[in-house]
Amino acid sequence: MMAGVPARFREAVGVSDGTSIGAGLTWSVTAYVCHVADNLRISAERLVGVARGGGRQIAVYDQDDLAEVRHYDAVAIQGALWSLDRAVADWLTAIDVARAAEVVFDHPERGRYTWADVALSNLHDALHHEFDVRRTLGTAVQGHRP
Repeated sequence: MMAGVPARFREAVGVSDGTSIGAGLTWSVTAYVCHVADNLRISAERLVGVARGGGRQIAVYDQDDLAEVRHYDAVAIQGALWSLDRAVADWLTAIDVARAAEVVFDHPERGRYTWADVALSNLHDALHHEFDVRRTLGTAVQGHRP
């Protein structure tokens, strides 16, 4: 399912310039795409790190702080979508590495956190934010709920 995420986002974004912000949301379409890409990239780094012998303790990060320092709203939507393509490809490789190594994290908020837990959490996040983009742009898929 994760392999299809970039295409789903490209379809959801359509011809939008990425600057729209949905009612009740604080991030633009571009910011959501950047966030999903960054979240996958961070997870991939951590999964491979543990698989290759790094410590199991995982550090949490603040997504809003990351959005601010990365200036998500200054990123062109085309660049954000490209970044998402790359992040998903790397994430898929990382999941294979983590599965083979049976990676388990010690998460400060979630406790024992396996590679499969990471995979499900990341997929949920991606689909949830695809829904945010679709809702923002009025392109919601009938019956689709993350």
